[in-house]
Amino acid sequence: MNNYRKTLLALPLIILSGCNSSSNSNKTITKAQVKPKADYVFSSAKLDELYQERQEIQQEAMRLTYDGVQYNKILFAEDLNREQKVVRLADSLGRQIDLYLPDAGVDSCGIYTERKGLDLFDCDAALRSVSNETTLIKTTTNNKELPIELEYDNDLSQYVTSIGSTILSTTQNGNQITITTSFAFNAFYHNVLKETGTIDRIESTLGVSTYSQLFDIVKLYQGSEMRLRFNNHIGGSADDDINMYTGLMIKSNNMTTVVTPTGSVFSGGTDLFAAGYPRILQRADTNKAIALNKQVGVHSWAEGDKTAKEFPYTDESHRKQATYFKKVMGNKGIDFYIFTLDSAPASGEHWMTKANSDKYSFITRIE
Repeated sequence: MNNYRKTLLALPLIILSGCNSSSNSNKTITKAQVKPKADYVFSSAKLDELYQERQEIQQEAMRLTYDGVQYNKILFAEDLNREQKVVRLADSLGRQIDLYLPDAGVDSCGIYTERKGLDLFDCDAALRSVSNETTLIKTTTNNKELPIELEYDNDLSQYVTSIGSTILSTTQNGNQITITTSFAFNAFYHNVLKETGTIDRIESTLGVSTYSQLFDIVKLYQGSEMRLRFNNHIGGSADDDINMYTGLMIKSNNMTTVVTPTGSVFSGGTDLFAAGYPRILQRADTNKAIALNKQVGVHSWAEGDKTAKEFPYTDESHRKQATYFKKVMGNKGIDFYIFTLDSAPASGEHWMTKANSDKYSFITRIE
């Protein structure tokens, strides 16, 4: 019996000795972290720095003079594809205009307003005067023969579509404020591109424009009950860093979030939906399972050639997301974040099922 006890007591020493044998004397065995820690610090100082960088893009990236009026602030922007974008600019009086801007040699450029329609102008490489810092196009439009001058910063203009393309509008009923999303370029898509959304969804993106609009609404209606309705298809965020601060603003103001029958959220849109409580899904088709309606979608993320799971959970990107979801969802937040990483690759999509939702107490009411 004594020999048996001595053998049991000796086992841990033998194992430890094996781990510290001469061949491994300089190696440390580190167990992979099972979950990211929710220890990232969101702060006003970090937000201010992010916001100032984004404001520089809005205010300095482009200047457009059309028919004698100068437009110098970018309100919204959206990529049509890798070679074409549409940008909404405003002048000092708040008058707005849409600029269709393809890469050189792809297509003519154009100015669009709902009242006047599309006025095209040539903008191929021969008409683009490129310096180290800026590119200048100075010509007249084809249809109306109006003078036009477009100057854009070569670096900042690459990031204009990170501003986002989602409009927030408000209605008030007593102390209740309803905030409703819509796509800034609906008219351009319908009238110029002839896209109505009946075949492929027309999606808007989130960005600093979403944050600034919501900030102004919260400031104006401070203390009111607020409901944020995702009434169009939100395809995601073009700026995850600022989007998390938008979500934290939703959380701190105790907003209800609603996906309406005509709306959906995906990726960064789902992040904002998660920040509300209660979280209500109004089904597009009440006869279908919620996943088939494709209204609440998630996926993983990637950076360059690396997928999210190839980064250790100690990486700041994971810690930011874990902290965000813990703040907006409580104890199930980190597990929900890990679920999104496993749900679909960054290039894919997963539309949440009721079982998914129930597991993480995600959608609190389905109508």
